[in-house]
Amino acid sequence: MNSSFQDLYKKGLDMGEQQKQRQKDLLKQQKLRRQQDQDDSRPLQKPGEKPPKKKKNWKRAGHQRGIPYRPQLSEWLRHKPEDLGEWLLVPCPVGKRCLVVASKGITKVYSKGGWMFMDLRSSLPGDWQLQKGQTILDCVYVEDVDTFYVLDAISFGQQDLQDCEASFRFYWLRARFEENDFSKLNEHNEKPFVLLDHYDFEDTSAVEQVLHKYPVFPENKPPLDGFLFYHKEASYVCQVTPLVCWLFPFMMMDVLGLPVSTSYTAPEDYQPKHALQYMDEFDRKLTEHRKQLKEQRKAVKVKEQPEVTMEAEEEADSDEYAGLKGVLDHQRRLELGEFDMDCAEPPAADVC
Repeated sequence: MNSSFQDLYKKGLDMGEQQKQRQKDLLKQQKLRRQQDQDDSRPLQKPGEKPPKKKKNWKRAGHQRGIPYRPQLSEWLRHKPEDLGEWLLVPCPVGKRCLVVASKGITKVYSKGGWMFMDLRSSLPGDWQLQKGQTILDCVYVEDVDTFYVLDAISFGQQDLQDCEASFRFYWLRARFEENDFSKLNEHNEKPFVLLDHYDFEDTSAVEQVLHKYPVFPENKPPLDGFLFYHKEASYVCQVTPLVCWLFPFMMMDVLGLPVSTSYTAPEDYQPKHALQYMDEFDRKLTEHRKQLKEQRKAVKVKEQPEVTMEAEEEADSDEYAGLKGVLDHQRRLELGEFDMDCAEPPAADVC
């Protein structure tokens, strides 16, 4: 291994140690916040006095965009956690990352950037079923099968889930999806909603089984994009967080020592045992490509468009990921940016 690779590898290790510390710090902050919320919910009140309303500290969107919150985004998993039993595994399909908001009798779908690109009727609480509540689901929309695959939730009906631990959020979602068939199409539910499976690393046999399964989804429709890792005690934060991490299937052995099905092949530029180097190179190429597209869009805007419309922004995003295919010479890498990853070296995440 030459010196440049050694430098990259050492950098990756350093970033892995930094990620461990940020995970510990953020977990501590979230636990303190939950405790404070519990204390605040039991104040001494005067007779007839209403309890104070809890403020929503959403991450605010730009004024042009339609919602005041964003999906929770992952980081590369740069190290093997000291206790894998504290984490949950979620196989994720190739698709478009989005937030689905059912509120005031209608369901709207927003891109990762905050643009509404679809509205529909659904049987989610907040639409026809329970208009007083509000449901916000973190999903992957797969156009080929016209289906929403549900990753997580910020709220479900009248239950606020944002500050709940991931293990509870997934338990709550599983219970609601078992009570109601949100995948069934009818006049009140125009598109299917399918809850993705979550695997506990404490159940080693179940994890091994899904890692060796190919395809994960029936008939490989949709194809698997990669694996998300959720810390069981993590709250939902509306930005990049080290408590949700990501790996492609071909990285699992090198980072975690866990073998996967041999049907998951690595791209030509991936060197076995050099996963950290691949992450760094991917980040560099993605940053460079986005910079070029930003300059191109700026030039087009100056010459032809007085204003960037929602449609133009979404089309440019599609062009970005289409171009990224060629840059990386690997079909599935398209969906990394589209789906979940913003792999520039992230700052420590704050609770939103």
